[in-house]
Amino acid sequence: MKKQKSLDRRDFIKVSTLGVAGVGAILSGKPLYAEQGSETEYPKIKEYRTLGRTGFKTSDIGIGTSRVYPIPVMNAVLDAGVNYIDSAEGYGRGSAEKNIAEAIKGRDRKSLFITTKIRMRGVNSKEQVIEKVQKCLQRLQADYIDCLMVQGPPTVEALKDENFHQGMSQLKKDGKVRFVGVANHGSRFQNQGETMEKVLLAAVEDGRYDVLLLVYNFIQKEAGEKILEAAAKKNIATTIMKSDPLGRYFEMKARIEQMKEKGETVDERTQRYMSRMVETAKKAESFLQKNNLKDPREIKTAALKFVLNNPKVNTLNLAFNNFDDISNLLKLSGSGLKQSDKTMLAAFEQECSSLYCRHACGICESSCPHDVPVNTIMRYNHYFEAHGSEKFAMEKYSKLAAHNADYCRNCGGWCEQSCPYGVPIQGLLNLAHAQLTL
Repeated sequence: MKKQKSLDRRDFIKVSTLGVAGVGAILSGKPLYAEQGSETEYPKIKEYRTLGRTGFKTSDIGIGTSRVYPIPVMNAVLDAGVNYIDSAEGYGRGSAEKNIAEAIKGRDRKSLFITTKIRMRGVNSKEQVIEKVQKCLQRLQADYIDCLMVQGPPTVEALKDENFHQGMSQLKKDGKVRFVGVANHGSRFQNQGETMEKVLLAAVEDGRYDVLLLVYNFIQKEAGEKILEAAAKKNIATTIMKSDPLGRYFEMKARIEQMKEKGETVDERTQRYMSRMVETAKKAESFLQKNNLKDPREIKTAALKFVLNNPKVNTLNLAFNNFDDISNLLKLSGSGLKQSDKTMLAAFEQECSSLYCRHACGICESSCPHDVPVNTIMRYNHYFEAHGSEKFAMEKYSKLAAHNADYCRNCGGWCEQSCPYGVPIQGLLNLAHAQLTL
């Protein structure tokens, strides 16, 4: 029974990452990662931007997420001109870095900019920092790392950790690290951190950070725009994550419909919480019909173009889970944002922003009587759904020290009542619990 459940979960993530094409492939039994012939022509990167004070000419679209990609897919992306790669020590328990090492074999190392990240939790000395980075180098099979980021420092004080900075100074002196960066998307747990805006603006003022990784999209843009503006004044590089605020409802709906197509039973709890989202979701479906859109991917395309249209963005990190992603995403390189795109995004933001649980928002957490870490749970669910990092997300959720979303089943829905954006967060948390629980 457990084996069947695991297979279903894998089907689910294939649907959510591949969209309509993925559903068709699963139902038809076609392979999802079919080998493409060498004659296949993919779009090429059309624009390169200066990566802040690093001086590196980076592709406007980079490779990013915690997923371990199929090597043929990654090779095709690199062949198309993508030259920025983002990873971290914990992605796939180090497998993502090993995956990169395999993909870049035989390539001109100087033509690539590789960023990886380490966490400072439990690190108490410069030597421990150096040891962590040396392990990253071993997995990457590299002589040096272009940018080493501290991952998710929860506070401004954490940015100034002298163990980290002393380690970076030594590694720079030894030629093992070229630049230093910071990645942040807000506090991981309520009352245990500061906002992304506060942390990253402090990183800009600190002066020792060369590259930033931040959340920025057309709905959640105010904090990002402040950070981008400040970074540009100091010639600090900016890379973007969480650029697509759409799709969670559509992904859930696709998974449930796929289960029904296969004749599987959708459990009562999933049905119940899905129905709680219907009224909110009707807005999105109505929006698609009113604007004569075939599916949410058309809005996603405009959402990504919104980010690329900002000249203060150096590169946009995207997931390339399959060959279709290469065709669909790389064609956006160098593209402009048309007035029709702007109009569509503005209308969607006004009518349907309640479908998006803002990354690293946390406003609702203080109202929870059980101290459920909403931010963290929704981020793990994002790894599961958008990154394809199913196992990673489930393992992280299973080790959650705080109360998990099982407490949300019979709750009075205080989080939904306190959300200023009208997000049906209790339903989202219950669905996240259902798919993240082993």
